[in-house]
Amino acid sequence: MLIAQVSSPRFRKPRLQRMPAQTGTPMESQACPSCGARAGGRAECQGLFDQLGALAWSDPRRAAVHNLVVDAYCLQHPDQYCESAKSYAAHLTRLCCALEFGGQPCLYWAIPRWLDGKVQLRKPLALRVRGAVTVADVHAAPNSDAYAARVREWARSVWEAYASQQDLARAWMRAAIAGVSSRR
Repeated sequence: MLIAQVSSPRFRKPRLQRMPAQTGTPMESQACPSCGARAGGRAECQGLFDQLGALAWSDPRRAAVHNLVVDAYCLQHPDQYCESAKSYAAHLTRLCCALEFGGQPCLYWAIPRWLDGKVQLRKPLALRVRGAVTVADVHAAPNSDAYAARVREWARSVWEAYASQQDLARAWMRAAIAGVSSRR
């Protein structure tokens, strides 16, 4: 049996209520509807992502690939993290920056500077297939070195899934670089 906290409207003090145990399909076999991770559903997939964010603070090897974690996850969950054309452009362009432009910090920082202000963008249609590697694969890494390797594999998997939008991402990257150069 699971126990949940329920607020009483009269006193606003939480009380515990017994909930029936779940039956049926084990949580690990339930796929996230956005990325397909066998994590137990969308909320559990988000939980794995949140854990990866916390772990980035614990080890410099994990921190070094955290930008890839964020962009890969967001592009696999565009309904939540890429709602606007600017957020979509930010994540797709950052992934392009990491994988095709060496992930140089000065180039990473060019992207938000370029997107700050009036930029005319058209958001492309979201893809249905967004990469075979998911947050669950990365979360299962046995140590920090394996973690970093899986994050890079995940980022490449997402980038390959977005092959139809790579030229657009490269154009956005060039615009970001040009925008920073023109402000100097």
